[in-house]
Amino acid sequence: MATTPTKLATASSVALRTLSYFFLRWFIPAAVFTLFAVYVPSFIWGYFQEPKYELVDTIDVAVTDTTYKKDSIPENSLKAARNGSGEAELQDDGDIVTREVDVQETLSLQDRPLDFFRTVLTGAPNPRSALLSAATLLVNLLCVSFVADRLFREHCYVGDDLSFVKLGYVSDKEAKLLIREPDQSKMPVTVQIHIKDPHPPFDNPLWQEAGGVRWTVNETDYTAVLDIPLRHSKRRTYEWRTSNNHSGEFTTPPSVGHAAESGDAPFTFLSTSCIVSRLPYSPFDNPLSIPGLKHLSRVLPSLNAQFMLFLGDFIYVDVPRWWGTNVADYRQKYRQIYASPDWQPVAQNLSWIHVLDDHEIANDWSANSTGVYANASDPWRLYHAAPNPPVAPKAGALTPRKGATYFEFTQGPASFFLLDTRSYRSSNNLPATASEKTMLGPDQFEDFIAFLERPEPKGVKWKIVASSVPFTKNWHVNTKDTWGGFLTERRRILEAMWDTSSRGIGVVILSGDRHEFAATTFPPPAYSKWPESSAVHEFSCSPLSQFYSPVPTYWQTDNEDVKIKYIYKGNSKFGAITIENLEEDNQSSLKYRLFIDGVETWNTVVLSPPAVTEDKHDGSFWERFKISIYPDRFLRLYQRLDQPSLNMGRRAAQDNKAIRYESVMSDDQGVAQLTARIMEKGFAIVEGTPYDNPDATQRLLERIAFIRVTHYGGFYDFTPDLAMADTAYTNLALAAHTDTTYFSDPAGLQAFHLLSHQPAPDSPPGETVSGGKSLLVDGFSAADILKRTSPRAYKILATVRLPWHASGNVGIAIAPDKRYPVLELDPDTGDLKKVRWNNDDRGVVPFNKTFSVNEWYDAAQLFDKILRDAHQECWMQLEPGKVLIFDNWRVLHGRSAFNGIRRICGGYINRDDFVSRWRNTNLLSDQIDREVIGW
Repeated sequence: MATTPTKLATASSVALRTLSYFFLRWFIPAAVFTLFAVYVPSFIWGYFQEPKYELVDTIDVAVTDTTYKKDSIPENSLKAARNGSGEAELQDDGDIVTREVDVQETLSLQDRPLDFFRTVLTGAPNPRSALLSAATLLVNLLCVSFVADRLFREHCYVGDDLSFVKLGYVSDKEAKLLIREPDQSKMPVTVQIHIKDPHPPFDNPLWQEAGGVRWTVNETDYTAVLDIPLRHSKRRTYEWRTSNNHSGEFTTPPSVGHAAESGDAPFTFLSTSCIVSRLPYSPFDNPLSIPGLKHLSRVLPSLNAQFMLFLGDFIYVDVPRWWGTNVADYRQKYRQIYASPDWQPVAQNLSWIHVLDDHEIANDWSANSTGVYANASDPWRLYHAAPNPPVAPKAGALTPRKGATYFEFTQGPASFFLLDTRSYRSSNNLPATASEKTMLGPDQFEDFIAFLERPEPKGVKWKIVASSVPFTKNWHVNTKDTWGGFLTERRRILEAMWDTSSRGIGVVILSGDRHEFAATTFPPPAYSKWPESSAVHEFSCSPLSQFYSPVPTYWQTDNEDVKIKYIYKGNSKFGAITIENLEEDNQSSLKYRLFIDGVETWNTVVLSPPAVTEDKHDGSFWERFKISIYPDRFLRLYQRLDQPSLNMGRRAAQDNKAIRYESVMSDDQGVAQLTARIMEKGFAIVEGTPYDNPDATQRLLERIAFIRVTHYGGFYDFTPDLAMADTAYTNLALAAHTDTTYFSDPAGLQAFHLLSHQPAPDSPPGETVSGGKSLLVDGFSAADILKRTSPRAYKILATVRLPWHASGNVGIAIAPDKRYPVLELDPDTGDLKKVRWNNDDRGVVPFNKTFSVNEWYDAAQLFDKILRDAHQECWMQLEPGKVLIFDNWRVLHGRSAFNGIRRICGGYINRDDFVSRWRNTNLLSDQIDREVIGW
């Protein structure tokens, strides 16, 4: 039995060695020095307290048997033997055998076994051997020394005198060099460039002055950025050299829209994130060694990469420990990376473009620009933002937002948007589905969506989105720090990305952060307006040089984020992305190659999506003339050549901002805004409407046009009292439908205003009201999905004419002038004109020469399934003061069931009157004349 000191020494030794290993491999925080402080005294104490000998207890047992013949045995002994009692045993022949047992115990001291392996493996003291004990103590001393070496030696390097030149963003017009020179005796620093392989007589082979830096100051950590203008229009490789003995080269990218030029390698760039020195640890490495850069440098010459897109965590300010939060502490971390002997081989000839992430500020940062942000962002702006590509322009403008930290550029066959996912985000701790939670902030979100919606020049087939954190929610450790913790904003971005892909531009997201690799695809929802080819892809790859997750943390949980490939092992990972335009079929291929510890491990190819085909003008003189005299916005809205779809889900109410009642009532500009919103979005909300009585609502509608009188009356004001035989006058849920399908000319606009919602008079005291949410579905969007997924079903619903009727009330038997199909098309253009969809108003499906009744029901069932898809539905809660006005030819409406008494007012407006009002408030007089006359 070991003594208490020895047990303590053993336990602390095992823990010390385990934690030292994890510290040097994975950077898990370890109390190594504390354990060593416990281990040493307990080891010494145990060595002297632990006995060298062990007490051995030996027991000898002697058994003696004696046999007695039958004739010589006394009668009483014979009876006892027969009864089986006593220590005598009766034999078959009558003899008796007696047994005597003699036990002898011997105590002795013996030398303890040497137990070599137990001593070496556990670190426990061995009193038998001072040499063996010293050896196992030395093992633990080495563990602590390695930890101390890794922890302190790097920090001893300050780097104040570091001089280097880093290649930043390179375009076909300029190249940026970041110059750090603290030695003022070498100032000014001048730069010269020349074409490496000149093509005479068009190229000048001589070295030419490219500018310089007159001085550097401490305020910029002795850095400055030099922009070198490039005057050659063709792709060339340039060599550069500086007066303070730095040199390198760079190659300009192919022209916009081209993946490569004749004789050039395809357009390739790299992507990864996360750098920490000396991991995994080797005591023989330089204290600033970065093993992952060594892997990269070996592969780099064969890749012909244009640039490295580095997705954050270039430094780890808090690893292996946080030394301080001053500007000097953050600057020192950057200088340590740039001073690494492994940095120059991968930086002198390769452009580096950077994104910001948390460890450049603090782990899981979500505090915007508070706290340490100013100190942390100082060196990031100096070393990374300054030589980066241009700041992304403000949406709808040519100039960027002041102080923005997100970037945008176009090279060859792709456009890039570099997100800042740290400086503007909401708190990570808010619910993932909170509508107000944002990763990007409102300005960056607006600019990013504008980037996705912006048309690209011919030949640009990809939009590359750089995000420091993964877009997928398939990582199930600390998901809240990824886009998985910002699901509402993520959904809005995905929809914009699917829109982009449906126009024939592929969207690929590149991310890092997780120290693992995963390829994920985001397919559009089934039965949506987006084809399957609109799927978005993400490649999340890291670290370049760091620990990797020792256990898998990524797995697929639903069909929204679909796993393609997942690899978690490997201390060094980076991706090489190669884009080639396929001229023969107007598509482009994007090949992703994954390198782990310098070896290509996996690859895949993604093709750019085909554009969704739409009816185009025939190119005639008349069509070109018509386009030239009408604004594009007018053509889109009036002719519906490119009808925008209703926003789905919660996004609809957020994006379709309400219009003020006072604005509509005060002048025609407000009416113009209201009618244009309905024409473009399909619905509008007018807020601030008085609701003490319905008069204000009636005046609002009459600002558009006069209110249509039907068998329900004119302007209506009702409660669920079944005054009319119509489900609208009940508390029941109503599926999405259009109104007045039984009119030859269905109502063009419909309006609802909830004046009040109160408990019923007979309800129990204290009962609250609930329910009655309003539902909107874009019928044009649903029909478009039907047309693309099942052209035959679309044709059936656009061909088979149905009887529609209103006959539920006494004295009412309304039917249109003729039968109309569900989808009514313009006979001249074939464009969808209106949707009639209301099962309560539909008569018997007639026989048709072309399509059977069963085929109609199959088509109707498919259309109904699309209409009921959650992605097509827009739900909102009506409330007093907010008037909902929508296009009844296009938008279906419904509601959920409710309790209590709701008072609703509203009315119908004719389509022709609405369009007339829209024309007169949104178009110029000559445009109106041409359109009405029919030019």
